[in-house]
Amino acid sequence: MFLTSSILLGFIRLGFILLFLFYLNRKFVNTRRQLNFLEFITANWFRYGSATLIVVFILVQANAYNLFNTVFLLLVIIGIDLIGIENLKHPRRYFGMHIKATLLRFLRNVENRKSLWYWVSVHPAKKKGRKRSNIFLLVLTTIIGGITFISRYYFIKYDNYSLSDAWIADLANVIEFDNQHWFKDEVSVDGEFALVNLYGKITDVSPEIALQVISILEATLLSVMIFWLIRKLTPSKVLAPIIGSLSFALVYVLTPINVYYLLENDPTFMAFTFALPIMVFYMRPELLRVGKLSYFLSFILAFCAVGLIDFFTLMVLLPPFLIIGAVFSKWKSKLSNLLGIFAYLTSLGILFIVYSVSCYYLKADFWEFFHANLLSVTSYTYVPQLILPYSQLIMYFQYSTLAAAVLILLFLIVKRENWSFTIAFFVYFNFLVFLATIHNEWIDRDMIINSLTVILPIIFGLSAALVIRLFNLALYRLDRLAPYTAVVLIGGLIYASIFYQQYNINKLTESDQTPKHILDAYDKISKTYFPYSYAIVNDPATQVISMNKHFFMNYEYFLEDYAKVDSIYFKNKKDPKFLIKNPQYALTKSVLVFVLNEDSKAENNIFSENKYLSAELKRELELLRKRGRPVTLFYDSPILKVYEVVNEPGESKITELIF
Repeated sequence: MFLTSSILLGFIRLGFILLFLFYLNRKFVNTRRQLNFLEFITANWFRYGSATLIVVFILVQANAYNLFNTVFLLLVIIGIDLIGIENLKHPRRYFGMHIKATLLRFLRNVENRKSLWYWVSVHPAKKKGRKRSNIFLLVLTTIIGGITFISRYYFIKYDNYSLSDAWIADLANVIEFDNQHWFKDEVSVDGEFALVNLYGKITDVSPEIALQVISILEATLLSVMIFWLIRKLTPSKVLAPIIGSLSFALVYVLTPINVYYLLENDPTFMAFTFALPIMVFYMRPELLRVGKLSYFLSFILAFCAVGLIDFFTLMVLLPPFLIIGAVFSKWKSKLSNLLGIFAYLTSLGILFIVYSVSCYYLKADFWEFFHANLLSVTSYTYVPQLILPYSQLIMYFQYSTLAAAVLILLFLIVKRENWSFTIAFFVYFNFLVFLATIHNEWIDRDMIINSLTVILPIIFGLSAALVIRLFNLALYRLDRLAPYTAVVLIGGLIYASIFYQQYNINKLTESDQTPKHILDAYDKISKTYFPYSYAIVNDPATQVISMNKHFFMNYEYFLEDYAKVDSIYFKNKKDPKFLIKNPQYALTKSVLVFVLNEDSKAENNIFSENKYLSAELKRELELLRKRGRPVTLFYDSPILKVYEVVNEPGESKITELIF
C-alpha cells in the first residue's frame, strides 16, 4: 500500500512530543496530583488547544505568524495559567517564596546525593494500584490511537480527495497562513486549515502532507475523546469506553461516512474535538479542577475555537446540548452551567465582532457569509458501505436508546443509580435525528448526518455501559479484570471488524493511484533539494504545491520554450550582466520533470491528459541530454517517473550543499 514516510514520521513525532510534554507536566507541574496520560491529553487539548488556535488567529492578523511566536505566546499563557492571576498581583512575594523553596529542595537533594535516576524520573503514585492504572491507561490510549490511525489509513486506496479540485483549493488555504492571510479574498471559517498549517510546522512536514494526514489525526483524537467521554460519564472505566472508541475507529458498515472521501478534512470532526470536552466539562465541571473564573475563560476560548473552525457545530449542534445538559446535570453544577451558557453567549459576541469587521473590510455581506457557513457544498450523504439503509440504521439506534432508558429506570429503582449524563446524550441524539427531518434553508441535513458519525459510537458505548452494568449485578465485576478483558475485547473487535466488514468493503472501487504517487514524489523532492534551487515541470493544477518552496513550469512552456531558453542561458551563463538584464533566461540549478507513464490508469481527472505527453516530454529530455545536460531518473514507479535535468552540478541537493 502507498505510504509516504513523512505521514508516518509526522505522526510518530507528534506522539513523542505529547509524551515529552506529559513527562514535563508530571515532573515539574503536577508533581503531587497523579494525572494520567488520557486526562492530560483531553484537558490540555480543551484548554491549551483552543488557546493555540486563538493565538494563531491573532498572530496572522498582526502579520507575525510563525512557529516561534506561536510557541512563545502559548508558553506565556500557560505560565500565567499555572501561576494564577491572583499570584501575579503580588509577583515579588510569589516568586521569592517559590524560588527560595525550590533552591532549598535542590540543595537538600544535592546534600543527600540523590542518584541520576532521581533527577530525571517522575514521582510515582504512592499507591501501587494507582501506578499500574496510570501505566495501563497510557498503553490503552496509545493502542486506541494507533488502531484508529491504521484503520483510517487503510482507506487511502479508496481516496478520491487527494489532488482533486477541492484538495487544491484547501491546500491554497493552508499555505495562505504562511503569507499572513486568514481572510484573503473572502470571509470564511478556516480555523481547521490554520491547525493543519501549524501541524506541518510542529512535525516538520510539508503542507500537502499535513493536509493529507489531518483527517486521520482528527479521527485519532476523536477516538481517544470518545473513550474518555464514556469513561467519565458511566461507571464502566474500560470495557464500554473501548467499545465506543473502537466502534468509531473500526466500524464503517454502521456509520454514515463517505469512505471515498475519508481523508478529506472535516471541520465538524475537528470542532467535535473541542465540543466533546465542552459537553463533559459542562455536565461535570468538577473534572476541570479550576476556579470559576478559569472555568469561564476556558469555555470562552473553547467556544471561540469551535467558531473559528466550524460555524455549524457552534450554531446548530452545541446550543441544544447546552439546554439538555443543563436539565440533566446535577444540582450542584447549575451555577457552572450558567457560566457555560454565559461563556457561549460571550463567545458569540466576540465572533460576531470579528466576522462582521472582516466582512466590512472585504465588502462582503455578513448574513450571506453566516448562511453560507451553516451549509456545506462538499458534504453529502453517500454511504455505499452501509449494510442497512440509513433510515433503518437510525431507527435501530433510536430503539436501542428506548431499551437503554428501560435499563436506566431499572437501575434507578433497584440500585438508586443516577444515569442522568447518559440520558442527556440519548435525548440529544434523538433531537438531532428529529432536527434532520426539518426542511429549512438554515439547517443542512447532510451535515447533521455527518455529525452522527461521531454521536452514534458514543450512543453505542453508553448503551454498552448499561449492558455491562446489568451483567455486573448478577456476575463478577468485569472491570476488575480490566487488563485481560481489554486485550480480549480489543482483539475480538479487530477480528470482527475485519471478518464482518470485508464483504461490503471489498465491493468498493479503488481510486486512481496517480495523485498519491505524485504527492509521494513531491515529498521526496522537498526532502532532497534546497528550496528555490530547482523548478518542477508538471500540470498547472499542481502549481499550488510550489508556493513558497520552488519554481514551477507547466508542460506547455517546457515543450515549446524551454529548449530555446536553455540554449541562451548556457551561451551567456558566464556573463552575469546579461542575466541581470535578461532574467527571463535564467535557469534554476536543477529542473525536475514529471512524466506520467502512458499506461497510467488516470481517467476523468486533471491528470488524465498528461499521460499522452509522455513521448513528447521524453523527446525534449533526449534533446537536452544531447546538448550535454545531465539527465537522471530521480523517482520511478509503475505510474510516474520524475527526471532531473542538472544545470549546475552539486548546487541543488541538500546533501551536496552541506557535505
